[in-house]
Amino acid sequence: MSTQTMAGAPAPAKAAGPNLNKNPRMVSTWHLKPADELSWEQRLILKLNVLQQAKDTPKPPVFSKEKGDKVPYLPVYTEQWKWIMPRALLPLAIHGAFQKLTGWNFHPAFAFVYYFLAFKFTALAAVRSFNRMGQRYGYFDGAVPRDGIPDNMSGKVLWSMLGTVSIRPLFAIFLIYNRQESAWNIDPLMLPVQLFLYSAILDFWFYCYHRAMHTVPWLWHHHALHHKTRHPNPLLSAFADNEQEWGDILVIPLLTWLVFPVNFPTWWVCQVFIIYTEAMGHSGVRLYWQTPMTGKWRPVLRLFNMDLALEDHDLHHRRGWKVSSNYGKQTRIWDTLGGTTRDRIEGTEDNIDWVNTAKVL
Repeated sequence: MSTQTMAGAPAPAKAAGPNLNKNPRMVSTWHLKPADELSWEQRLILKLNVLQQAKDTPKPPVFSKEKGDKVPYLPVYTEQWKWIMPRALLPLAIHGAFQKLTGWNFHPAFAFVYYFLAFKFTALAAVRSFNRMGQRYGYFDGAVPRDGIPDNMSGKVLWSMLGTVSIRPLFAIFLIYNRQESAWNIDPLMLPVQLFLYSAILDFWFYCYHRAMHTVPWLWHHHALHHKTRHPNPLLSAFADNEQEWGDILVIPLLTWLVFPVNFPTWWVCQVFIIYTEAMGHSGVRLYWQTPMTGKWRPVLRLFNMDLALEDHDLHHRRGWKVSSNYGKQTRIWDTLGGTTRDRIEGTEDNIDWVNTAKVL
């Protein structure tokens, strides 16, 4: 017997699956309070200068496709690789110079601390840079403010960030690091190929696991927290339930390395590209901003609609349970093959400004 409303008409049918689509916007007001009312985690976040919209920061410009505002293009090599490669190669160069001059190598414990700090400083530099870019170029769906760090979860966000930059180097030291290997053991001719293969394999595992979380009810319960943010910022890249965090931080990179076991120096360069892309994908900056690891294969991917741009993941966050798309984070290879791509709204082919290019600030 069907349920009836008070007026006698049939009640609306309930949607199948968990009712988690209507995620409220996350309230973020803590950064407006006096310093003595903040937790130590909140004070540390402020000290690190990584808030996307800090107190007294001017509002970013708002652009729209309807007004004829084109989306600027961010070059891959002259801007993105120029920013990434020095930060990827400098720690290896210092490490290699130490080996050459002393004949010794870093102890694994010291190597972990060294690469953990290098990873942390790179991640912080990326977040600050992307925040500056948002202030200059605005954000997708710019009439809606970007989500901040929730008042009741600032500690969770901080520890998620710390987990990302510590667990990955720790796993690599135990599994990949070789004290007999030179830190300069990178083949410059093969590196672009290795970066592409690493990104495609990692994205395959991530696509399968990510799509499953939007399809299987009990898995969605472990992913729903990450989708509380409909307009994320870089600090929310790792913001998720503990189960998902372990998948993102450790399981997916481990599966990738088992399929494609690169040496430690190459793995390190890949990770700098990955942390850059993960923060970029959650920044929302209004640019035609392609993921950089695909490198010289990017034009080929574009022919088959397989190149990933920042707007793709931004659109993904505006959807939820069983209604999402754009599950990949490095390419659109698997989304295209799986039929789960979603049309861009602002960064369409006819709305990209290829002439007035943007810069990584």
